This record gives sequence, C-alpha cells and structure tokens, in this order.
Amino acid sequence: MQVLTIVGGGPGNPELLTQAAETALDRAEIIYVGSGALSALDGHADWLRRVRSEEDLAEEFRLDGIQAAWLVPGTPSLCPAVKHFLEKLDPTEWQHVSVVSGIPEAISMLDEEGWMIPAQGAALTDGSGRELLVWRNHRWSGMLANARIAWRQKKPLAGRKLAVLRSGAKSRRMVRWLEEWGAEVILCPVSRLVDPPSWESCDRVIERVERFDWVIFTSGEAVERWFERMRSTGQDVRQLRAKIAVVGPETAVRVRERGLVPELMPESEYSQEGLAQAFSAVPVRGSVVLFPGGQKNRTFLGDYLRGRGALVEELLIYENQPAPLEVAFYQALKGGSLDGILFTASSQVEYLIDQLKAEDRRHLARVASFSIGPLTSRTLMHYGLEAKAEASEPSLRLLAECVKSYFVKENDNHVSH
Repeated sequence: MQVLTIVGGGPGNPELLTQAAETALDRAEIIYVGSGALSALDGHADWLRRVRSEEDLAEEFRLDGIQAAWLVPGTPSLCPAVKHFLEKLDPTEWQHVSVVSGIPEAISMLDEEGWMIPAQGAALTDGSGRELLVWRNHRWSGMLANARIAWRQKKPLAGRKLAVLRSGAKSRRMVRWLEEWGAEVILCPVSRLVDPPSWESCDRVIERVERFDWVIFTSGEAVERWFERMRSTGQDVRQLRAKIAVVGPETAVRVRERGLVPELMPESEYSQEGLAQAFSAVPVRGSVVLFPGGQKNRTFLGDYLRGRGALVEELLIYENQPAPLEVAFYQALKGGSLDGILFTASSQVEYLIDQLKAEDRRHLARVASFSIGPLTSRTLMHYGLEAKAEASEPSLRLLAECVKSYFVKENDNHVSH
C-alpha cells in the first residue's frame, strides 16, 4: 500500500511552501496534484516530472510500496476533496496517511488585503468544545471593517484587475510582481506549447548537427526544447560547433545557462528584423543555418538569409495551439472590471481575437493593452487595438514595470483633476 502524505500547497506561490512540504515533495515518487495547486510547483522541474492527476489517486492508493504526495491548495483540513477521500477509506488504512499543513488560502487573502482578525474571544475548539488555541493578547472593539490596515490600497496597482495570457513559471513570476504591487491578476493562457507530432526530423538534424555553421534562436522556448532534445537523444552539446545567434537578452541568458556564449545579437531592436540587421555585417553566403522554433515562427529572417546565399533549415521543435479562455476572463471583460491585458507575443493577440465574438471585441477595445515589443504592438494595431505602453526590451519584468508606470500616471492624473 502507498504511504501517502497530503501536502498543503498554500495559496499557490512556490515561495510560500513550508520546508516540511518541500521535504515531502522531494521524497515522493509520485506527486498527485489537486485542482488549483499546480502553480505551487512552478520552477521545480524535478517535481513536475513526477506529477499525476489527483483523479488517479483513488485507483492507485492501494499500490504496494509507493511513496506518494498529494498536493492540495491551502491546507488539507480545509480541502473538501481530502475529506471526501478519507471518508472513503477503511479506518485501518488511515495509518498510511500523513498530513503536512500549508498556509490556508483565506489567511493569505486576509494578509494580502490588510485585514486583522479581532483577537478578543476568538478561539479554535475541538468537537467537544475544548479550546485548542485562543487569542487573548489584545482587546478589540467595533466592527471587523474597522480592523483593516489598508496597506494594499496604498500599492500602485491597488484596485486594478489585469489579465496575463501566457502560462509557465516565468509568467507566474510576473503575476507575483503584479500582485505584490496590489493588482488582482487573472492568469488566462490563450495558447499552449506542445511537442511536434514527431521528433523524427529533429533527431535526424541532431545526428548531423556538426554540419551547421549557425544556429538561430528567436525565443527562450526554442533554446530549452532544442537542448533538452539533444540531451534526451544522448548527444553531447560539444558536438554543436556552430555559432549561435539570438534575438535578445533573455534568449541569450537561456543560451548562457547551457554553458555557451551567443556570437550575435541585435544592438537595439530585439526582433527578426533587428537580428537581420545584425547579420548584415556577417558573410553568410554558403553558410548552413539551423533555425529551430515553432510553427508560428515568422519567415522574415530565414528569407533574408536565403536571399544572401545561406542554406537555411527551419526545424519544427514545438507547436503553439489555442487554449480556451477562462470563465473569469470572460466575466471580467463583459462586466467591465478588467483594466488591462498583458500581451507577451503577437500570437496571443491572434488567439485571443479568434475566440471573441464581435460584441466581446467591442468590450476589448475599452481595456488597456500592454505589449512586450514592436511586433506585438503592430499586431494589436492590425486588429484595431492600441498598445497603451510597450516594454523597452522584450522582458517580462520590463513589461510589468511598464504596466505599473502607466497606472501610476493614470492615478496621478485622476487625483490632479
């Protein structure tokens, strides 16, 4: 039978996992993940490789000799799914279950919103009425509304509701920045990245990787997936004798994390056009160029290099597929409570527009759009939308800062009028 540890994931921020929770997750051979708890694993690739749906738990619980963890949002004692699961077990099976507490989501919300719990007379009791924990250090009077220390209201994005349209650990980091500045954030990916239908073409290219003179990366995703595929096929990165060109600083960081140094990067405009400008001073006639990426990759740079006599091989290593919009996004858009949308790629504009009806698009025109760069801004303009602000470089941190600056200025304008 499994030894199951039910782990409280807290409010979904990996930084708020307890040390006991991290230990339990490290030890687990299988990690079952409950609804709303997956974000607590962001940035932990080793944990994510062991993730299974909590729907499998009921069938697999009685497997012999498995050390497992079940990650639930908040803390186990406040999770209805845990209560339902334990009620179905025979009492003799409870000895195989242990619990690691997490920060209750309600408590986290109280802290975030600046509410203080009145201490006078507040008590936690067991079923017989015996007091387990009592707060009697302070005397409180008045309504609970008077117990609010409104530090959140003083934050630059207090009262703002924003939507982020991409997923992943880096996006959740950006969400945390926005939330730290007081915003309410809807994480609503409009697309998802998946493996190509077959790795056959990629594996053939890896087998002859030494023939390439240049490898071009125009996204961090392409860097991660290319080198991960090399690793999984048993190829040594040292076989890659090619020079590496990258579209911008963040992509360059991903390459350097692999122990390699990019040879070429645009000086200013971090786009395919900027990289083409950087290549303008480089002799490329007769060079063999590998350009791995997704099916949404633009052809501008490849066409430019071919026009200068290079042999360019574009290689599909991931696909970008549409993902259905979250109900929360629709409700905020139609209800007029959505203040801004952060676009981190031009494809997000297209995927969002494709899913909206004509009436919803009219609502969209009233929401502030924020762009990560010139290409995304041009795509917004193509659909009749204006980027209220654009990041000076294609960086999630700079985009978040851009949003903060815009609303701070808007708040100041309201105060002055």
